[in-house]
Amino acid sequence: MRLLSFLAVIFLSGCMAQQPPVVEAPPLTKSIVMEEKAVMVDPVVEVAPKPRFVLENIMNLAPGTLRNILGNPSLERKEKGVQVWLYTNAECVLNLYFYPDDNGDFRLDYVATEATDPTAENPTVSPNGCLDSHVVPEGPIADPAPSSLDRNIDPQPDRSDN
Repeated sequence: MRLLSFLAVIFLSGCMAQQPPVVEAPPLTKSIVMEEKAVMVDPVVEVAPKPRFVLENIMNLAPGTLRNILGNPSLERKEKGVQVWLYTNAECVLNLYFYPDDNGDFRLDYVATEATDPTAENPTVSPNGCLDSHVVPEGPIADPAPSSLDRNIDPQPDRSDN
């Protein structure tokens, strides 16, 4: 019995021994190595906006129609059987030549363009680009005059029955 008591004491004393503290191991991480590859990318080329009008669209138009599109010319010359309009801006010079049609009405027959500064590094100019640079911007040109001139205001409508 002594032996059994002795074994029981040894056995129980082994259970009573202090356990080492539990330490959580750090997570395993894989180091990710990314390869860099040189990739050839086509350069982004900005495309110029399409012109609102091109020469093909304005040929054979009447002078009044072109005045609505381009505004008043810088110079207007009338000779026997021809009208020449000149438009100038910082970019180019636009010459419009009107000749009478079979009915005697003047129609646009020929267009000539040139750079404003022929001594510039690149004095070339696109005919369609030149035409587009002279087109009158859309939208109202000026505010209408007030309907009541004596007070310089627009009267409000009668809304009493609303």
